[in-house]
Amino acid sequence: MTIKGVLFDKDGTLIDVNATWIPIYREVLMDLFDTDLAGAEALMAKAGYDKASESFKAGSILAGGTTRQLVQTWWPGIGEKEAAAKAHALDHDYVHLVKERLSPLMPLEPILSELRAMGLKLGVATNDSHVSARNHMAHVGVIAHFEDIIAADTVPVPKPSGNMIRRFAEITGMPASAIAMVGDNSHDMEEARNGGAGLAIAVLSGNAAHGDIAHLADHTIASVAELPALLRSL
Repeated sequence: MTIKGVLFDKDGTLIDVNATWIPIYREVLMDLFDTDLAGAEALMAKAGYDKASESFKAGSILAGGTTRQLVQTWWPGIGEKEAAAKAHALDHDYVHLVKERLSPLMPLEPILSELRAMGLKLGVATNDSHVSARNHMAHVGVIAHFEDIIAADTVPVPKPSGNMIRRFAEITGMPASAIAMVGDNSHDMEEARNGGAGLAIAVLSGNAAHGDIAHLADHTIASVAELPALLRSL
């Protein structure tokens, strides 16, 4: 098997999901709902926040869902026009908080540079929105490494449909079987399978424990820091 491309999940794989998003969502929800910290955390709990561990539950909406799923959770029953407005607010109105809080899991530049030096084409596949994901990769200074940022609103159906794998194959001109999907959630592994990816590689740098995800993956590593060595060994 020859891997020619790597498609990365974003939060929990490249970005420190808890350190970044827990404080951001606290502030956003206190503002949007005019509530206090306890009220914001109660709303977060509906989408998968576990206060005891101060983390997002593996497989939850906060861990890997779409902006629209968050809107449906926090504003159930609203109409399409209002839902679109809420999603726009979540994606656009709090960019200043993201710039202040966004935390990569590790220095990403040397890892991505090494992978590209190996001749690999790189991309991001996220259930976040396209505008947010592009901004996040730009904020941490690595967007130039990616062929494309594939997001929930740039494919017909988001992860784990397989559409993101197929889209990356189309963009790069390589077969899906030449792509390795790297992610920290079960839906990343399912995306790999559903899209016909050559490899599903789990990282334990997000909220999924080994027992949550390793059985779904071809390989399991601690973080993307181990990815170049793994791919060289195959």
